Amino acid sequence: MTKHYDAIVVGLGASGGIIATELARAGLKVVGLEKGAFYKEEDFLTKFDEIRYYCRSAIVPHMRTDPITWRPNNKKKAVVLPWASNKLGLGDPFQIPPSIGTGGGTRSWGGACFRFRESDFKMRSTIIERFSESVLPEDTTLVDWPISYYDLEPYYEKVEWELGVAGIAGNINGEIQQGGNPFESPRKKGYPMPPLPRAGADKIFVEAARKLGYHPFPTPTGIATVDYKGRSACTNCGFCHGYHCHVGAKLSTHELVSAASKETDNLEVREYARVFKINRYSSGHVKGVSYYDFEGNVVEITADIVVLSCYALENARLLLVSGINENGQVGKHLSIHNYGWFTGIMPEITNPFMGSLQSGSVIDDLTSELIPDNEEGVLWGSPINTWTGDMQPIETIHSLPSHVPKWGKGLKEWLSENYRKLFKMYSQHSSLPSKQFYVDLDPNVKDSFGQPALRITHDWTEYDRKSVEYFMKIKRQLAQEMGMKEWWEDSPTPKYHVSVHDTGTHRMGWDPATSVVNPFGEVHECKGLFAVGGGQFPTQPSYNPTETIMALAYMTSDYILGRSTVGKTKELETK
Repeated sequence: MTKHYDAIVVGLGASGGIIATELARAGLKVVGLEKGAFYKEEDFLTKFDEIRYYCRSAIVPHMRTDPITWRPNNKKKAVVLPWASNKLGLGDPFQIPPSIGTGGGTRSWGGACFRFRESDFKMRSTIIERFSESVLPEDTTLVDWPISYYDLEPYYEKVEWELGVAGIAGNINGEIQQGGNPFESPRKKGYPMPPLPRAGADKIFVEAARKLGYHPFPTPTGIATVDYKGRSACTNCGFCHGYHCHVGAKLSTHELVSAASKETDNLEVREYARVFKINRYSSGHVKGVSYYDFEGNVVEITADIVVLSCYALENARLLLVSGINENGQVGKHLSIHNYGWFTGIMPEITNPFMGSLQSGSVIDDLTSELIPDNEEGVLWGSPINTWTGDMQPIETIHSLPSHVPKWGKGLKEWLSENYRKLFKMYSQHSSLPSKQFYVDLDPNVKDSFGQPALRITHDWTEYDRKSVEYFMKIKRQLAQEMGMKEWWEDSPTPKYHVSVHDTGTHRMGWDPATSVVNPFGEVHECKGLFAVGGGQFPTQPSYNPTETIMALAYMTSDYILGRSTVGKTKELETK
């Protein structure tokens, strides 16, 4: 007999972990289906293994089991992601979808926790107001968000205080705070914890940035800097992004799921459950899902509510393979980040193998609508972030300048002289959503269960190239002011087309003709079905998306439980 639940949550990462926990603690009977493991504490004790986690990608999807294909345009035949399809079928975890298993990407993320700015929610109208509509590319599908910063602000606060984020506030109720980000949108209260300890080279970056007229501030992070709600303070181990946290300092929704499953009788977690279809009644209401269990058996379960909370790409794939795309909008409006990596050698020891990559500072003077008028035609700005720690040796070798040998005496001598003096900067240029770039089902490549792979159609445009190069010039100025001896830069049109910040594939909006879900994530075409996470984003601002994904998850939970007042008037108008 098919088992029935109040809610099925597919994927227990940044969104799903929050929603499953909130619904279960409110009294709903919830089953969480996770493609990976339901982790145990002992899984995190011995994790300082770069071969296992970086080279062999132990906790991220493999291209041999979860293939994703890519092509630059619709005239080319797609190939399995070229940077992730070597003989082992693996790749750099930073350039393929995030971790599977309870907690999802929050088990292995770097922890950057940024709020979007007020203008980020109205990118299209802000650009038009400043530059006119004529500056937008002809094929862009750029729109404003259907909600505002102020709709989401209470949920940002909930993420920061309920889950625990460390930083220094810059704007509390309109009053600029010393040491924080003076350009952030107003918040009602600060952070519950101070920022991470500063890395060795951060002082030099801060001094250089200030000399150039910028306003650096510590990166806000989902990493405990003091003992907080059962989480231990960070030990600055240097194995953070791409790794589990062995002391539990890093914010992970795994902890929420684990606690809720132990403390209530309402949350059941089924690990190694590979959902392959969303089922519907003839009325159009969601019925449940079908999945393969760890032995390959087909299991069907039903529920009044089904929440797809996988990564943006997988959410789109599940909607498409289930035939849920009546208006043709699923998979459209793909937006990703181009990081513009910049690495240099400092005169001083920086010890980049110590501490979090977030133990440095950010400048926000050129972010969003703050971008100055420029000859390159850049319409939307970016922060410039620093990467001050968490540089393991093997990963570092893969990003060395071209003149350094990749083996032998020359490599050893270069590393001996320079590894301890490295310093990185990066920006996060946002590609504009376009009719040219989207995801759909690959007609040729299938996974081991016979399901079609997701196909990405994306390439970097001339606008992208100019935008990345604009920020490279700023990084060069900072590097010179910092006294760097040598530096090298990534291409402004890099090989990767997945950035772990991929968004927009099931866009939110009030109009069912032009969007896939409403602002709370409910699919217009299928009552009771929700598709949540970064795929909801109508546009991709230049900040890390995770805190916004979490804030939206809290908002969706309130909506399902009848507690939300966001957009009530607009929602009633559309019914």
